[in-house]
Amino acid sequence: MKFSVRTVAIAASALTAVALISGCSSTSSSDAASPAASEVGGQVLPPVIVEEGQTEATAKVGDFIVFNTPADQLAGTTISTDQPDLLELSQAKQEGDALLNPGAQALAAGTAVVTVTSPDNSTRAVTITITE
Repeated sequence: MKFSVRTVAIAASALTAVALISGCSSTSSSDAASPAASEVGGQVLPPVIVEEGQTEATAKVGDFIVFNTPADQLAGTTISTDQPDLLELSQAKQEGDALLNPGAQALAAGTAVVTVTSPDNSTRAVTITITE
């Protein structure tokens, strides 16, 4: 049986198209990798934002809490808590060009008071209620 050049070219084009389409489609092996990737990062929730002047906030265990501070007061602002077993604190800092507000992570259920001290030594107290 003799094939024409045109028949061979059409068959080669069809095989190439099938190979390209199957290479772009998802397979069960790539789908199996997706859950593992999502488990690594998990669901990311936004932080609890405490605005200047706010005196109370509620968070869940595992939540991050950010104490918004004016940029011109960020350097020198510190936070402390009466319940370090409930809140893990992180002080305001600069990382490269980024200025980061002070914050905390809720470790366990309970109530804690965070004292925010500004560079001029003025303070404000924020009561954080942490739920399960």
